[in-house]
Amino acid sequence: MNQKEKIRKTILKLREGLDGEEAIQRSKNVLRHLENLPEYRNAGLVHTYVSSKPNEVDTIMMIARSFSRGKRIAVPVILEKNERKIGTSELMNIGDLTEGPFDIKEPKVFAPIQLEEVDLFVVPVIAVDKSGNRIGWGFGYYDNFLRAQLKPVVALAYNFQIVEKIDPSDTDIKVDYIISENEIIKIGVGKKD
Repeated sequence: MNQKEKIRKTILKLREGLDGEEAIQRSKNVLRHLENLPEYRNAGLVHTYVSSKPNEVDTIMMIARSFSRGKRIAVPVILEKNERKIGTSELMNIGDLTEGPFDIKEPKVFAPIQLEEVDLFVVPVIAVDKSGNRIGWGFGYYDNFLRAQLKPVVALAYNFQIVEKIDPSDTDIKVDYIISENEIIKIGVGKKD
Protein backbone atom coordinates (compact mmCIF):
# COMPACT_ATOMS: atom_id res chain seq x y z
CA MET A 1 0.00 0.00 0.00
CA ASN A 2 1.49 3.35 -1.01
CA GLN A 3 1.49 6.54 1.08
CA LYS A 4 -1.66 7.99 -0.48
CA GLU A 5 -3.60 4.75 -0.01
CA LYS A 6 -2.58 4.59 3.66
CA ILE A 7 -3.63 8.19 4.26
CA ARG A 8 -6.90 7.66 2.36
CA LYS A 9 -7.75 4.58 4.42
CA THR A 10 -6.89 6.25 7.76
CA ILE A 11 -8.80 9.47 7.07
CA LEU A 12 -11.85 7.71 5.64
CA LYS A 13 -12.04 5.59 8.78
CA LEU A 14 -11.96 8.75 10.92
CA ARG A 15 -14.55 10.49 8.75
CA GLU A 16 -16.88 7.52 8.66
CA GLY A 17 -16.59 7.28 12.46
CA LEU A 18 -18.04 10.75 12.95
CA ASP A 19 -21.45 11.01 14.52
CA GLY A 20 -23.92 12.48 11.99
CA GLU A 21 -24.70 15.49 14.20
CA GLU A 22 -20.99 16.17 14.72
CA ALA A 23 -20.42 16.07 10.95
CA ILE A 24 -23.23 18.60 10.43
CA GLN A 25 -21.81 20.94 13.09
CA ARG A 26 -18.29 20.65 11.67
CA SER A 27 -19.67 21.34 8.17
CA LYS A 28 -21.43 24.47 9.40
CA ASN A 29 -18.13 25.73 10.86
CA VAL A 30 -16.27 25.01 7.61
CA LEU A 31 -18.95 26.80 5.59
CA ARG A 32 -18.87 29.82 7.90
CA HIS A 33 -15.17 30.20 7.07
CA LEU A 34 -15.86 29.71 3.34
CA GLU A 35 -18.42 32.51 3.46
CA ASN A 36 -15.73 34.80 4.93
CA LEU A 37 -13.36 34.12 2.03
CA PRO A 38 -13.32 37.21 -0.25
CA GLU A 39 -13.06 35.00 -3.34
CA TYR A 40 -16.34 33.32 -2.34
CA ARG A 41 -18.09 36.56 -1.36
CA ASN A 42 -17.14 38.15 -4.70
CA ALA A 43 -17.94 35.09 -6.83
CA GLY A 44 -20.96 35.30 -9.11
CA LEU A 45 -20.64 31.66 -10.21
CA VAL A 46 -19.30 28.99 -7.86
CA HIS A 47 -18.45 25.51 -9.10
CA THR A 48 -18.83 23.02 -6.26
CA TYR A 49 -19.07 19.32 -5.66
CA VAL A 50 -22.36 18.04 -4.30
CA SER A 51 -21.70 16.22 -1.04
CA SER A 52 -22.76 12.60 -1.56
CA LYS A 53 -20.40 10.53 0.59
CA PRO A 54 -20.91 9.65 4.27
CA ASN A 55 -19.88 12.54 6.56
CA GLU A 56 -18.26 14.50 3.71
CA VAL A 57 -18.19 18.27 4.32
CA ASP A 58 -21.78 19.16 3.45
CA THR A 59 -22.08 21.44 0.44
CA ILE A 60 -25.88 21.23 0.18
CA MET A 61 -26.16 23.94 2.87
CA MET A 62 -23.63 26.09 1.00
CA ILE A 63 -25.48 25.64 -2.29
CA ALA A 64 -28.79 26.69 -0.72
CA ARG A 65 -27.21 29.72 0.96
CA SER A 66 -25.43 30.66 -2.28
CA PHE A 67 -28.73 30.64 -4.15
CA SER A 68 -30.26 32.89 -1.46
CA ARG A 69 -27.37 35.33 -1.98
CA GLY A 70 -27.99 35.51 -5.72
CA LYS A 71 -25.03 33.35 -6.74
CA ARG A 72 -25.11 30.90 -9.61
CA ILE A 73 -24.00 27.34 -8.93
CA ALA A 74 -22.29 24.91 -11.26
CA VAL A 75 -21.64 21.27 -10.39
CA PRO A 76 -19.59 18.48 -11.92
CA VAL A 77 -21.14 15.89 -14.20
CA ILE A 78 -19.22 12.79 -15.19
CA LEU A 79 -19.14 12.72 -18.97
CA GLU A 80 -16.71 9.90 -19.75
CA LYS A 81 -15.96 7.34 -17.05
CA ASN A 82 -13.23 5.67 -19.11
CA GLU A 83 -11.50 8.95 -19.89
CA ARG A 84 -12.02 10.35 -16.38
CA LYS A 85 -13.68 13.42 -17.82
CA ILE A 86 -15.90 15.86 -15.89
CA GLY A 87 -18.26 18.34 -17.46
CA THR A 88 -19.82 21.38 -15.82
CA SER A 89 -23.53 21.91 -15.51
CA GLU A 90 -25.43 24.80 -14.01
CA LEU A 91 -27.71 23.78 -11.15
CA MET A 92 -30.93 25.77 -11.01
CA ASN A 93 -32.13 24.41 -7.65
CA ILE A 94 -31.34 21.61 -5.23
CA GLY A 95 -34.48 19.74 -6.23
CA ASP A 96 -32.94 19.17 -9.67
CA LEU A 97 -30.37 16.70 -8.30
CA THR A 98 -30.43 12.98 -9.03
CA GLU A 99 -28.05 10.07 -8.45
CA GLY A 100 -25.28 9.78 -11.05
CA PRO A 101 -22.22 7.54 -11.50
CA PHE A 102 -20.32 6.55 -8.32
CA ASP A 103 -23.46 7.52 -6.28
CA ILE A 104 -22.61 11.18 -6.85
CA LYS A 105 -25.51 13.60 -7.17
CA GLU A 106 -25.72 15.61 -10.37
CA PRO A 107 -28.42 17.62 -12.20
CA LYS A 108 -31.25 15.73 -13.88
CA VAL A 109 -30.79 17.96 -16.94
CA PHE A 110 -27.29 18.74 -18.19
CA ALA A 111 -27.08 22.53 -18.70
CA PRO A 112 -23.46 23.05 -19.80
CA ILE A 113 -21.63 26.26 -18.94
CA GLN A 114 -18.31 27.67 -20.04
CA LEU A 115 -15.57 27.18 -17.44
CA GLU A 116 -14.39 30.74 -18.08
CA GLU A 117 -17.59 31.92 -16.33
CA VAL A 118 -16.64 30.18 -13.06
CA ASP A 119 -15.17 32.48 -10.40
CA LEU A 120 -14.31 29.85 -7.75
CA PHE A 121 -13.91 26.07 -7.67
CA VAL A 122 -14.79 24.14 -4.48
CA VAL A 123 -13.42 20.60 -4.53
CA PRO A 124 -13.79 17.58 -2.27
CA VAL A 125 -10.85 16.00 -0.48
CA ILE A 126 -10.25 12.96 1.60
CA ALA A 127 -7.00 14.50 2.81
CA VAL A 128 -4.95 17.60 2.05
CA ASP A 129 -1.62 18.99 3.26
CA LYS A 130 -0.67 22.60 3.93
CA SER A 131 1.22 22.73 0.63
CA GLY A 132 -2.07 22.24 -1.21
CA ASN A 133 -1.57 18.60 -2.23
CA ARG A 134 -4.86 16.72 -2.06
CA ILE A 135 -6.00 13.13 -1.98
CA GLY A 136 -9.36 12.28 -3.50
CA TRP A 137 -10.67 8.88 -4.49
CA GLY A 138 -7.65 8.29 -6.72
CA PHE A 139 -9.35 8.38 -10.11
CA GLY A 140 -7.89 11.70 -11.28
CA TYR A 141 -11.16 13.30 -12.40
CA TYR A 142 -10.54 16.61 -10.62
CA ASP A 143 -6.86 16.74 -11.60
CA ASN A 144 -7.86 16.39 -15.26
CA PHE A 145 -10.68 18.90 -14.85
CA LEU A 146 -8.63 21.57 -13.05
CA ARG A 147 -5.44 21.29 -15.09
CA ALA A 148 -6.07 24.42 -17.19
CA GLN A 149 -8.02 26.45 -14.62
CA LEU A 150 -6.65 29.75 -13.42
CA LYS A 151 -9.41 30.62 -10.95
CA PRO A 152 -8.97 29.85 -7.23
CA VAL A 153 -9.49 26.28 -6.08
CA VAL A 154 -10.72 25.68 -2.54
CA ALA A 155 -10.64 22.41 -0.58
CA LEU A 156 -13.19 21.97 2.21
CA ALA A 157 -11.83 19.74 4.98
CA TYR A 158 -12.31 18.88 8.62
CA ASN A 159 -9.25 19.56 10.78
CA PHE A 160 -8.30 15.87 10.92
CA GLN A 161 -8.24 15.74 7.10
CA ILE A 162 -5.28 18.15 7.03
CA VAL A 163 -2.22 15.91 7.16
CA GLU A 164 1.49 16.58 7.53
CA LYS A 165 2.65 15.67 4.01
CA ILE A 166 1.27 14.13 0.85
CA ASP A 167 3.71 12.97 -1.81
CA PRO A 168 2.19 14.33 -5.04
CA SER A 169 2.43 12.70 -8.42
CA ASP A 170 3.29 14.67 -11.56
CA THR A 171 -0.37 14.87 -12.56
CA ASP A 172 -1.74 16.16 -9.23
CA ILE A 173 -3.20 19.67 -9.14
CA LYS A 174 -2.79 21.67 -5.93
CA VAL A 175 -5.52 23.70 -4.25
CA ASP A 176 -5.14 27.40 -3.49
CA TYR A 177 -7.03 27.41 -0.19
CA ILE A 178 -7.90 24.93 2.52
CA ILE A 179 -10.92 25.78 4.62
CA SER A 180 -11.46 23.86 7.85
CA GLU A 181 -13.55 24.34 10.98
CA ASN A 182 -10.82 26.51 12.50
CA GLU A 183 -9.13 28.41 9.71
CA ILE A 184 -8.59 29.49 6.15
CA ILE A 185 -5.18 28.40 4.89
CA LYS A 186 -3.91 30.22 1.81
CA ILE A 187 -1.46 28.23 -0.26
CA GLY A 188 1.03 30.17 -2.37
CA VAL A 189 1.00 27.90 -5.38
CA GLY A 190 1.76 30.74 -7.78
CA LYS A 191 -0.60 29.87 -10.63
CA LYS A 192 -2.59 33.08 -10.16
CA ASP A 193 -1.59 36.73 -10.62
